[in-house]
Amino acid sequence: MNFNYLHLAETDSTNAYLQRKQAETDIRNWVVSADWQTAGKGMGRNGWESETGKNLTFSMALDMGFLPAGRQFLLSEAVPLGIVEVLDQLLPAEKLSIKWPNDIIFDGQKLAGILINSTIKANMMDTSIIGIGLNVNQMRFHDWPTRPISLKMITGKDYELQPLLEQIAEHLLIKVKQLKSSPAAIEEAYLKRLFRYRTWADYEVGGKVLRLLMTGIDEFGRLQMTDEENRLYCFDIKEIGFVISN
Repeated sequence: MNFNYLHLAETDSTNAYLQRKQAETDIRNWVVSADWQTAGKGMGRNGWESETGKNLTFSMALDMGFLPAGRQFLLSEAVPLGIVEVLDQLLPAEKLSIKWPNDIIFDGQKLAGILINSTIKANMMDTSIIGIGLNVNQMRFHDWPTRPISLKMITGKDYELQPLLEQIAEHLLIKVKQLKSSPAAIEEAYLKRLFRYRTWADYEVGGKVLRLLMTGIDEFGRLQMTDEENRLYCFDIKEIGFVISN
């Protein structure tokens, strides 16, 4: 498949740019990148810090009409897996993992973030706009709780952005196609790369710190946990926080 690549010097956010264009034209298979986002978005109220021209900040639009709306979390599993496949070629794979729901971290520090906006028709997905921020050549970040890190901070090397973007886009498409034929394989691969899966750790829940064991993800993407007394918990996004020590 041929992507329609568009690079902008500046925009508010590449996700917002594609959402505006969606009202005018067919945006499927567009990939829009920018040197600078004036209002880059993260999950919830989070922003995204990126030095101009140093990192990959881009969004791509894909036709997801084959996927039932009730299973849309499968896309949140496939996308980070596609990115991790590319990063595995550049970094020690054992230190790369996916922090629920879809952040990519290296040795506990945030390397990439993903934000997905989707439209739905009846009970099926329609078009999904996948926004990705990958820290590449930036060497300094503000003291965010996510402890950002970049490829260059890890390896000391500079990276060309456009070839890296194209690799990621192609790998994402492969993973999305796998959702048609083998969604169970995507779910299994996601759990294998999931940060803290089957590991006891501390989490913040309702203002309290609880020691919990991550046991899985339900079909809606909620985090399944048990405590030391074998009580079951199920958390949606923003209902639980990861306690990460420096």
